[in-house]
Amino acid sequence: MAEDESANPLVSSSPASDTSPEIQLHPLVLLTISDYITRHTLRKQSGPIVGAIIGQQNGREITMEVAFECGTVAGPDGSILLDAGLFSQRVDQYKEVYKSPQLELVGWFTIGSTFGPGSHHVPIHLQLQKLGYESACLLLFHPNAFTAGGKLPLTLYEGVVEGDQNAMEMDGVERAASLKFRKLSYAVETGEAEMISVDFVAKGGGNATAVEAKDTKEKSSEPKAKAKDKGKGKAKEGNKDSDLMNGNDESYLSPEDDELLSSLTAKANAIKMLHSRIDLLRSYLTNLPQSYLTDTSTPPSASGDTSTALNHQVLRSILALQARIPLLVPPDTEAFAREALEQKTDTALVQLLSSVTSSVHEAGEMNEKFRVVDTRRNIGRNQDRRGGPRGGMVPDAGDFGGDSMMGSHGYPEGRTFRG
Repeated sequence: MAEDESANPLVSSSPASDTSPEIQLHPLVLLTISDYITRHTLRKQSGPIVGAIIGQQNGREITMEVAFECGTVAGPDGSILLDAGLFSQRVDQYKEVYKSPQLELVGWFTIGSTFGPGSHHVPIHLQLQKLGYESACLLLFHPNAFTAGGKLPLTLYEGVVEGDQNAMEMDGVERAASLKFRKLSYAVETGEAEMISVDFVAKGGGNATAVEAKDTKEKSSEPKAKAKDKGKGKAKEGNKDSDLMNGNDESYLSPEDDELLSSLTAKANAIKMLHSRIDLLRSYLTNLPQSYLTDTSTPPSASGDTSTALNHQVLRSILALQARIPLLVPPDTEAFAREALEQKTDTALVQLLSSVTSSVHEAGEMNEKFRVVDTRRNIGRNQDRRGGPRGGMVPDAGDFGGDSMMGSHGYPEGRTFRG
């Protein structure tokens, strides 16, 4: 349950005036703050979460575009203050980067409850005002808040100085003035390039999974492994299935599969919504009374027995929607089908040429291997006919068959050769 801000003495009860700034908040600031909080929590870092916000200021209009974290130091009275040297250096660096358009400091952020700013937030705000940032706003992020209806867990405040009615005047001294925070309204604005980058970062963050450290996982699995060894095979299979059902590391999808699943789910939901709306239009048209333009037996003043009221504005919208449907399909369906068939044929031809090229390459390799084997076989035959690999006497002419004067190898008969 949200805490009541009216009980906070630091929150002004007066509403925003005509001179209050109009805030335009960019999503990149929210991503930076949430990333800062996540890293601070997972690393178990100590110290406050404080950062600066830069943007543009044009009169009452303020845009919050970029945020970055800031270092803090302890003040003389124990309060938390910004590290002035490091803070000024970081602001100058960001101004150097964002020159066109020129961005300047427009506010700072920290975390807190829905009760509103606390007393530990006042010193930092006063420090910024002393540094020359009089109109700096405070973005208070609520990490533990549960909001509904798409409301962001944050509140924007401006610093105002209100006179303390209970303070007494002494020796002509003016009444004591106190700093209070007045709640501001804001609007979320984003550009096309920022929207694409934010969508990419959001999808990447959605695919991230927390994986336990390997050493810790092995230590914790040792006693379980000993207990499993005492059981039967069916018990092991049952435990494995239960691990997969509980969502252990083996059941996690890869980022590509998770992205594909998200895309298919979105398309399926869109198709279901389209189907339901088409059914709604169909049921509406079905329940309408008969028209005398289509049915000559129906008089012009007949309203029919149906209870559906005739709404000409809805009918005109349906007719306009029907007229826009041909724009999605080419008017010349034959040319479209012929072009699609040509593209399909070209794709099949490329695949066929690739297959033929691969077959020719394999045939060439086969021919090369056959040539090597055949050459070795011919060398072996020649060596056997010449008396073996060590050499020998070629048989006499009488040992050769036939009446030819030349041997089978082209040598004259009656001569002796040594291998």
